[in-house]
Amino acid sequence: MTLWTLLQAVLLVFNGVAVLNNDRFLEKRGFGFSQMRESNSLKMSIIGGIHAVHYFRGVLVPINALVILVKLVFG
Repeated sequence: MTLWTLLQAVLLVFNGVAVLNNDRFLEKRGFGFSQMRESNSLKMSIIGGIHAVHYFRGVLVPINALVILVKLVFG
């Protein structure tokens, strides 16, 4: 396992989190944005992380394009 494959795996996880729908999936399981409170619990940290990934969806598109281009050029 190289650093490149590890970065690709992290990118895949971010992509998976980015496509989760807040209303249809996250709210039903208790991880929606409406459940964020002023708490320091692990669950609130996870909800904050999901919210951050949703916020940076636009950044994921060029990063995915770059990774695809590198995979096509260098195999």
